Amino acid sequence: MAATTANKPADCLYGSCASVALIEALEQYNGIDPHDSEFRLYGVIDPDALDTLFSGQQATGLSIEFDIDDVTVSISQAHDDIQVRVIDPLA
Repeated sequence: MAATTANKPADCLYGSCASVALIEALEQYNGIDPHDSEFRLYGVIDPDALDTLFSGQQATGLSIEFDIDDVTVSISQAHDDIQVRVIDPLA
């Protein structure tokens, strides 16, 4: 099972850290260019809802998992750290 992990970027704007970390993890995993006009995160998950879910103290200990195409994405938060893992179950 191959996995790519991205942590919350140090320079992310408050409130947008989960979606930024998700985009970076997907970019690392399969070379998705977030600036490509064909890439739309909204086609997979609502980034605003994701950021709202992981903002604030109540998100500590929160973990979610969902599928994107043929990979599983796991997002978790411990204290102020957000970690995104992209897992290929076939690798």
